[in-house]
Amino acid sequence: MLPGTTAAAAVRRATVVPEWRTALAALRLHSRVRWDESLKRLNTWRIGGVADCVVDVQSLDDLAQLLPFIQKQRVPWTVIGKGSNLLVPDEGWRGLVLHLGKGFKDWVPLEAPQTVRVGAALADVTFAQRCIEPGWGGMEFLVGVPGTIGGAVAMNAGAHGGEIVDFLREVYWLDMGGNLRHAPAEAIEFHYRFSGLNACNGVLVTHATFELRESQPPEVRKQVDACLRFREEKQPRNQPNCGSVFKNPEGDHAARLIEASGLKGAVRGGMQISSLHANFIVNRGEGTAADALALIEQAQERVFQDHGIRLEPEVQHLKPLPFETLVPPPASSSPVS
Repeated sequence: MLPGTTAAAAVRRATVVPEWRTALAALRLHSRVRWDESLKRLNTWRIGGVADCVVDVQSLDDLAQLLPFIQKQRVPWTVIGKGSNLLVPDEGWRGLVLHLGKGFKDWVPLEAPQTVRVGAALADVTFAQRCIEPGWGGMEFLVGVPGTIGGAVAMNAGAHGGEIVDFLREVYWLDMGGNLRHAPAEAIEFHYRFSGLNACNGVLVTHATFELRESQPPEVRKQVDACLRFREEKQPRNQPNCGSVFKNPEGDHAARLIEASGLKGAVRGGMQISSLHANFIVNRGEGTAADALALIEQAQERVFQDHGIRLEPEVQHLKPLPFETLVPPPASSSPVS
């Protein structure tokens, strides 16, 4: 058995070798390909099983090859950024996982004032910190969002009363044919924790352009520090978690409802509804996806029973993404040559 390979992975390798594995090896990629890779290191809950293959995609050219390859070979596939807001199954992933790497972490200030184009793999916290020196305000809230810009755009992430769409000016994405397109933000559907450019529609955000507010470095730093203090005081930081588990229902907060139902601190296996913030579920060390799902379902059932409100999960289940692009491009979008 190869070092670092699990027994189950070794059995799969010895008995079944899908044709797409051979075809993938024939692609001229500059990206790292990892076989039989644990997904625990690729999500912030630190749970989940082994993936058949993880590709650390390093360039737009490689991504533009991989998506048509997936489409042609009909390889079950998904994408992981920083791995927050994600429930990875204990049984792992039979197929291909795309993980955007260094080639998608660029930060390019543009000529327009307070305007920057950034890569989808840039961490949200890094974005917020880089806004301090030039004195660009408005998106300080991202320092408390444990994800990447691509995921933030795809789900219209937000915190502290702000959200991505407030400052988003343009988005670049690839469709399943490997075609790069872009459109102004106003041409794309956005609402609370939703955008039309979610990967479940067969599109992958690669870059986004933002226009920030003119401010001063000390003021931006003050706001960033305030968001960090809030996170340190109100949210669990030293235990693996996925961020907020549920969307806040209109006019209320999921954490208040869960706590009012007596579930703050509830434990299932190695997972626990945080005793600090009831809309967080933390991994106490040996947690599993099954444990997390049991707590999610328990919270939904109890809150509905006690308050008549059905909590909608914000956390996403790792699931197969489509082989075709399911949404037409916005009327004002354009291909990028």
